[in-house]
Amino acid sequence: MKKLISLIFILLIISCAASEMPGIKETVPNEQQDIVTTAAIQYDPLPDIDTEGFELRFYNYDNSWMTWAFNELTAESETGELVLDEIYRRNRRIEAKYNCEILETTIVNTNNNFRNIVLSGEDLYDIIQIYDELTAGYYTQGFMYTWEQMPYVRLDYPWWLQDANDVFRINNKQYAAVGAFSLAMYSRGFIMLVNKDMAADLNIGENIYDHVRSGKWTIDKFAEIAKQAIYDLNGDGVMDGSDRYGTSTAIKLHFGALVTGGGVKYIDIDKEGNPYFAIPGNTYALDVMQKIFDVHNGTNIYYKIDNGIHDGSIPARQMFANQQILFIGAAINTIPVFRGYEFDLGILPFPKYNEQQEKYYTLTSGTGVSVVPISLSADRFDSVGLLIEALARESYQTVLPAYKEIALKTKYARDEGSAEMLDVIFDSLTFDLGLSVFPNVTYYVYMENYLKMVDTFASTTERTANSVDSAITKLIEASEN
Repeated sequence: MKKLISLIFILLIISCAASEMPGIKETVPNEQQDIVTTAAIQYDPLPDIDTEGFELRFYNYDNSWMTWAFNELTAESETGELVLDEIYRRNRRIEAKYNCEILETTIVNTNNNFRNIVLSGEDLYDIIQIYDELTAGYYTQGFMYTWEQMPYVRLDYPWWLQDANDVFRINNKQYAAVGAFSLAMYSRGFIMLVNKDMAADLNIGENIYDHVRSGKWTIDKFAEIAKQAIYDLNGDGVMDGSDRYGTSTAIKLHFGALVTGGGVKYIDIDKEGNPYFAIPGNTYALDVMQKIFDVHNGTNIYYKIDNGIHDGSIPARQMFANQQILFIGAAINTIPVFRGYEFDLGILPFPKYNEQQEKYYTLTSGTGVSVVPISLSADRFDSVGLLIEALARESYQTVLPAYKEIALKTKYARDEGSAEMLDVIFDSLTFDLGLSVFPNVTYYVYMENYLKMVDTFASTTERTANSVDSAITKLIEASEN
């Protein structure tokens, strides 16, 4: 009975949220098994067009390599897995409405074949999911159409992530996009998990959720709490892998998410809509990086497991399971990994720089975004644009709420506070061209400072400026052709 009441309560929340959104009108689900309400979109409704059996063809990652994101765009049947069942029903609704078929070809890594697909000249796929770091390179080589060429697609509407629009747009040309029909980037947001049982045992005596709610969840507050976990467990006077620390995970995850959490972007967009290297002369950005450095340097808050910026996530999970760290950084999609842990977990956004910062920022990068291959035949544009927009709209009202409200909040999140924190996290998903496209000349370079614990942020900025400017210029020039 309690589960039934909880489900009804969640449905009411989703229903109210839909009815309060401008231009969205609530409707009653047609079938009892629909987990979330569907909605009728009132602004710029799409035309009811019979596409006469048109096949919308996706080319996408399977789950054998890109394990850190939710990649599925289709499902063969309903199996009782909440989100996949909603994807299945979404696709059937779109297929029935527009007389079309939604097809998905999956492969271990689409990066390996994208070039060959385009150069072959064969019109094989309409939408291809490509690792975000590679998109600018393929765009400069002329391998992709831009999204404004797709009829019916309205990137300014909420079923397309607006922060992603800013990152993947040059000279008002959108070469990649993130729509709600794919959960990949939504599932990739970096979060913090906290061992609530350990926090209680340490007599920390603070409700961290209250810090988030009040805007006081800052780098300093995180460091203050994390320090209380540091302990030489075996009493040998040496802090090593057998002892307890504040946190551990991959350096690029922990420190990168802290930098983004502080409101810093390595590459930002100017008034003309063009990217620029945002660190030179930016005292705020350097202050944030310095603050992160200072609270970690020599404190044993963070335990460095491996010798690279990309390494450490999996060993850190074992330390977390062994209760050797209080906090761990993770992607949203990895929350199920921690479901079987015996202690109580809490979910948090990464902290802000200081209390004056207006909002939280959740870093998301490093997974597939949607591109339109140049091999696509022009006579397919109308149907592709219509159906991809329809999928994004429908997903925003069904699949995304199922992922957030049902799968995460009730299946994996262990308390009401964590569910509330997930709202904060999803509302603050943040992209950075420096992370999603040019990490080799920005993101990874700055992470080396934290790997080596050297205070050289100013000199690093000066040293990399030419490389960053050159990469940006190349991208801008390509967009002008």
